[in-house]
Amino acid sequence: MPRKVVDVHGHIVAPAELYSYREFLIGTRGHYGRRLKGFSEKREGMSHGRTGVIPPEELQHFADEHIAWLDRVGTDVQLVSARPYSLMHSEKPARIVHWWAQAVNDAIATQSRFYPDRLQGIANLPIVWNEPIDTVFEELERCVEELGFVGVLVNPDPSEGRATLEVPGLGDEYWYPLYEQLVTYDLPMLVHSCGCVSLRENQSLHFISEESVAVMSLVQSDVFNVFPDLKVIVPHGGGAIPYQVGRFRGTYWEGLGKGGTFDEAIRKIYYDTCLYTTEALALLVDVIGSDRVVLGTERPGDGSHKKTPTEGWADDIAAVLRSLPQNSEKDLDLMLGDTALDLFPRLRRNLELAESRA
Repeated sequence: MPRKVVDVHGHIVAPAELYSYREFLIGTRGHYGRRLKGFSEKREGMSHGRTGVIPPEELQHFADEHIAWLDRVGTDVQLVSARPYSLMHSEKPARIVHWWAQAVNDAIATQSRFYPDRLQGIANLPIVWNEPIDTVFEELERCVEELGFVGVLVNPDPSEGRATLEVPGLGDEYWYPLYEQLVTYDLPMLVHSCGCVSLRENQSLHFISEESVAVMSLVQSDVFNVFPDLKVIVPHGGGAIPYQVGRFRGTYWEGLGKGGTFDEAIRKIYYDTCLYTTEALALLVDVIGSDRVVLGTERPGDGSHKKTPTEGWADDIAAVLRSLPQNSEKDLDLMLGDTALDLFPRLRRNLELAESRA
């Protein structure tokens, strides 16, 4: 397969009607069922007619816009999940969390069918605060077996900032049944915090806080001994960890008695480049190493603005990586696509299939 620029961190571009459906679920708490009154049970092109919220042609229009954003920076393929702030994992009752995750997964699958060589799905698991993790398995199986998704998004704080002390870290055995499923399906997980209702943190800060906690919880645990084939990607450059690495070397790590070094431990995880400054990207590559860094941009998203009226897009991260003097051609090949294709075997197969059908 020709080398491709693969962005592992994108989110759906969708019409307002999709989010109106979310408000319908929250407002009714599911007492009126899962469907908006006036919509048919099934619509052509929607997987199983699960929501009947948006006509396929409307989803295609927004997929066209999404592709145009990618074309402006030369991205060949992007892995797409829900807008994380929308996933409402702490809402009750649990059924509305499940219905919303299914609706977004269906929308992503529809758009991916329009552009199978450009957009691929990351499953949004309906993790519910204080519910067993195996409640997501039915939707996980559907996303893999029926929708053809290539990875999963995992929120390390389903309480959404309401009660973080009650939420088991990703190193806890609570998550082991999920990890077993992911290894069986050969699915990487993108650890991405989602909504936050805390008055102490805004949403963007919560992303970084929870991703930092996730890295520490994983490397301090036995997860990678129990599941050596588990593939984990932490977005936004690993939260704060690569930039505070000096704090955790030496005395702290030695006190845990884990063996090896802290730097070796954090390299059991992959990190995406969803950072918007040259300095941060350079430090990430220096600390982690190019073989553990994968392109992530969230484009279109928070970084989709011009740095200055005359400079390029802040989230044209591939261009920044190419400009860094420490990156060789081999480094760039790894970060811009080769590692992602190795990490996501289902992605490679899907792209090969799309290519053969073209």
